Amino acid sequence: MTTPAPLQRLRFRGVHLAAVRAGTKRVTMRFDDPLRVGPALLVFAPTAGHDEVTLPGQIVSTVAKRVDHITDDEAREDGFAAAADVLPGLRDYYPQLRADSEIVIVRFDLDNSAGTEGP
Repeated sequence: MTTPAPLQRLRFRGVHLAAVRAGTKRVTMRFDDPLRVGPALLVFAPTAGHDEVTLPGQIVSTVAKRVDHITDDEAREDGFAAAADVLPGLRDYYPQLRADSEIVIVRFDLDNSAGTEGP
């Protein structure tokens, strides 16, 4: 009998919690973060006055792409104004990121069947 893989964690800064809960954020771009389609725990870092929050979710797709091949539509899905804003915006998270670096566009949903109540 095989042991199931541990539940993958999709980590976010706490500032993104409201948008994820509201359904306005369903895409994130990741560098050097091996994620796969399937169940995931969405983990939001603590913010002032709030503890870490976790929500059950599903990664529904992953697409690997070079940063300089991101389209304006893909950029807007993750909250950027245009593709030209992706590299400087992601460098806040990944200082070593370059235009020719490969990132993964991750589409995800909340698992509403498990409930999403909490702080």
